[in-house]
Amino acid sequence: MEYFKKKIIIVSPVHQHLVSELKRLRYDVEYFPSIKYKDLEKKIPSKELLILRSGIVIDKNIINKGKKLKYILRAGSGLDNIDIKTAKKKNIQVFNMPNLNAISVAEFAFGLIISTARNIVKADKELRRNIWNKPNHSGFELKDKTLGIIGLGNIGTKIAKIAKGFSMNVIANVKNKSKKRSLSLKLVSLNNLLTNSDYITFNVPLNKDTKDLLNNKNCKLLKKNSILINLSRGGVVNEIVLYRLLKDNLIFGAATDVFLHEKKNNKLFEL
Repeated sequence: MEYFKKKIIIVSPVHQHLVSELKRLRYDVEYFPSIKYKDLEKKIPSKELLILRSGIVIDKNIINKGKKLKYILRAGSGLDNIDIKTAKKKNIQVFNMPNLNAISVAEFAFGLIISTARNIVKADKELRRNIWNKPNHSGFELKDKTLGIIGLGNIGTKIAKIAKGFSMNVIANVKNKSKKRSLSLKLVSLNNLLTNSDYITFNVPLNKDTKDLLNNKNCKLLKKNSILINLSRGGVVNEIVLYRLLKDNLIFGAATDVFLHEKKNNKLFEL
């Protein structure tokens, strides 16, 4: 049957269960979690379904080479690495899965918040070199501090719920203000959030409205001891601005799960 012969290519790291389950269902699956762009160009013409995460860009060229491509599945929420316009012209359906990892990312956010606030990584590195520097690793508690959440989608909403468990005050900046009803959160302007938050999490997609959301102008509003957590995309927080904030000790610290150019050396690594 034709149904069992669909050719699928997976070009990002996924759980092995997905690969094995697709094969069990007798799909023709090729798994290249670290595929190079040129290799994808050669592979894509025969494929009907492309599965990816955030590590590779599916541009106009790749889509045009996908002569048999019918579906593109983003195993996650953001679609900024897919040329949606070209896909639509080619009648290729593009799907994402915004609920897939919301709990995992929200929990990870608090891992980053606590690690940064208490200098856990830095202290660990020094201790392994037999440097006992406890007086210089004091940090901040979460209780009664203000957490500013930028973006109240599935991830931002779950972060807010966890924050309540830590007895934090939560404010949010959102595009869809109807979110206020379900969480009873105080919604504020972006400038208000940057001014009044002790901790800030970025949980928005990357687009023309969110690129450089934290920039050279509004970064001046940040508290001296604020902590920034970026869980969205590298381009949302201007990395040149972030480098200066950290280098000049204008904020307490930052943690990021994303970079503007990933798998490449970054000036932030010097800090």
